[in-house]
Amino acid sequence: MAQTSKTSDMAAHPPENLEQVLDAIAEAGDGEDVSVADLLASVGGRSFGPTLLVPSLLIVSPISGIPGVPTIGGLTIAFIAGQMVIGRHHIWLPRFLLSRHVGRSKLRKALKTLRPAARLMDHLIKPRLCLLTSKPLSHAIAAICAAIALAMPPLELIPFASSAVAGAVALFGLALLAHDGLLVLFGIAVTGLSLYLGLGALL
Repeated sequence: MAQTSKTSDMAAHPPENLEQVLDAIAEAGDGEDVSVADLLASVGGRSFGPTLLVPSLLIVSPISGIPGVPTIGGLTIAFIAGQMVIGRHHIWLPRFLLSRHVGRSKLRKALKTLRPAARLMDHLIKPRLCLLTSKPLSHAIAAICAAIALAMPPLELIPFASSAVAGAVALFGLALLAHDGLLVLFGIAVTGLSLYLGLGALL
């Protein structure tokens, strides 16, 4: 009951930085397995920045080594970003994605590897170049994220390629969360380089 209450409180008060997103993910759900539905509920259903961060951070983490995780994560990102493009206020995902799950112990071990980088990023980010994270440019960011996500399934065949492009989505999600337009520019650079190297290897 205490676990559920804590998760509900996090959902009611969306994360404000990267480490809070990791905290929310770590406390998602109340069983041994954590579903996609649990993860998204932990950060709320209206905040596109945190919800983009959730699947992208999992693909960046060691969990991406589990077969199928980059593909499921990519589809989740595509659905979330696509709905941002069309202006939906509530995020909807099909049941087959919401029911996918990962073991809590594996999840927490993976998140532990991300915490040092999260603390560093939280010290560096701040509101700047806010025009780049405001409408209509925020919708353009979402469109880029959707395009990246659709490239993830084939990139799963190349070691670390899906993690690299997921890192770009994480930068975009963090940019929206922190209203940091500089991260948008970094995200565009990482996107271009990752897709060039990844798709070039496939071809």
